[in-house]
Amino acid sequence: MARDIQYLILEMVQNCPKPMKNIATAVGKPYSTLMRELDPEDRRAKLGVEMLLPLMRACNSVIPLRHLAEELGYRVASAKDITPDKPTFFEELLDTYQALVDYHRIMLEGGSVEAVAKCRETLIRQAKEDYAFYIRRRQAMDEEPAADSPNQTAPGAAAPGNATNREQS
Repeated sequence: MARDIQYLILEMVQNCPKPMKNIATAVGKPYSTLMRELDPEDRRAKLGVEMLLPLMRACNSVIPLRHLAEELGYRVASAKDITPDKPTFFEELLDTYQALVDYHRIMLEGGSVEAVAKCRETLIRQAKEDYAFYIRRRQAMDEEPAADSPNQTAPGAAAPGNATNREQS
């Protein structure tokens, strides 16, 4: 597993859109030192665990965290608030469909672990947005009085003239 995580960290840094020198500056390391520490084949220079979080922040990636969680049987989930980003429920659902298509496509094309993981997280987030939209929609429907029903009752309450079994006995 140690070799796996080393290669994942290297891949994360290599796939980062920021130049390597900017990443080195962001984590407070000289460029040449960081390059040696990232090289899994260099036995004399090793990246310390204290550098993992700064590197993940500099690269805006959680791939090493995701890998560690999966090794232990867990999944990383964002703690950020989930808010639907489309004006209608159907548009939100279409977003999720596209995210699923993208996820399957990148796997079929043999994309990098980082790229597949990002698509998976996008798909999960889209599904969460669908659910958040659905819950809000249901709550709004439950709160609105029906236009054709003058005697609207609260959910679970018996309507006038409709006694429950307990009330009949």
